[in-house]
Amino acid sequence: MDIIREKPKKKMSVKILGVVALIIILFFAVKLVFNRDGSTYAVNSNALLTDKVQQGELYVSVRGIGVLVPKDIRWVATNVEGRVERILIKAGALVKEGDLLMELSNPQLEQRLEETRWELDEMEAETTALEVSLESELLDQEAAVINEKLNHERALLTLNAQKTLLEQGVVAVSHIDHEEIKIDVAQFKQRWELEIKRLAKRRENLAAQRLAAQARLNRMRKILQRAQQQVDGLHVKATMDSIVQEMPMELGQQVSSGTNLARLARSGEFIAELRIPEKLINEVVIGQAVTVDTRTSKIQGKIKRIDPAVINGSVQVDVELTSDIPKEARPDLTVEGEIDIARINNTLFVQRPMFAKSFGQAQVYLLDTQGNSASRHEVTFGQTSTKYIEIKSGLKAGQNIIVSDVSSFEEHQQIKIN
Repeated sequence: MDIIREKPKKKMSVKILGVVALIIILFFAVKLVFNRDGSTYAVNSNALLTDKVQQGELYVSVRGIGVLVPKDIRWVATNVEGRVERILIKAGALVKEGDLLMELSNPQLEQRLEETRWELDEMEAETTALEVSLESELLDQEAAVINEKLNHERALLTLNAQKTLLEQGVVAVSHIDHEEIKIDVAQFKQRWELEIKRLAKRRENLAAQRLAAQARLNRMRKILQRAQQQVDGLHVKATMDSIVQEMPMELGQQVSSGTNLARLARSGEFIAELRIPEKLINEVVIGQAVTVDTRTSKIQGKIKRIDPAVINGSVQVDVELTSDIPKEARPDLTVEGEIDIARINNTLFVQRPMFAKSFGQAQVYLLDTQGNSASRHEVTFGQTSTKYIEIKSGLKAGQNIIVSDVSSFEEHQQIKIN
């Protein structure tokens, strides 16, 4: 019988392999020549962001994100111990100065106040009785002065009468009686003068006793006033027209002296706290004008404070708002602030390339007039704004440069743009 034999497959000859290799080499050579047409690296134009160099006024500004915070924040604290009896206001409510926020209870304070009132009443009664007694003694002394004065005047009258008779030669008056009357006049005069001195001392004593009694009364009144203030402190009231931001107390909670009971924020008065990147903070100084954008309105302000510390790569800047506060303003509302740094007239500027730094040198890719290729070009920059950067040298008005990220081809001196 016939046996069908399969023909063995012929191996690819060396000549065919050489032809295939030559075709591959020619393909890559043609592609390389095509790509080297005026550049060493090809980049898709859709992946690039370019900008034209402009000449004119450059508005230098710095932007930052932040929040609105109340300008005046106060904690209402208690100066007494007590238990929360009633809570009349909750967080978010509008209150006026003097409005009752909550009530505390402390029976010991109320009892102490009542006892202090009784002590004051008792002391006032004792003071009144003492003053009446002293005034009575003063009247007695005044009577003694008057009595001695009358005795002196009576004796003096007798002395003068006897003197007249003796001068007229009347013998009815003896010289002995006359001398005794002289002695009586002198004694009554001395007694009168002594009683006058006693009266002055009585008056001084009365004044001193009054001052001492008044001091004791004032001290007791201060104690009563302090006790009254402590009892009044059980009624916690708002200290200003404000919004209640926090009310952390609960009914029945026991609080001690100094405990913060409520957090108040004055309504309608805010400042803006902006976070500025630390690389841009060097241009920011106190007093610069700021425009705060709430996404609905724009508010004018000025820098009031710059935090000396850097936190998470940014610096806090406090802005005092100088124009009218819009209705949408709320605590912790997210805002954007633009700080006016400077205005530079008749200068060259361009959109800030990535990683470009102010007052430094860098190499950028300058596009040719057709925009088909770009080559590396050294440029000196000046001041930096939020979006633009000043050009000191290296570029001319009307030229175009690449401002997007060039890290993927920065090792090439020239690139082709497809």
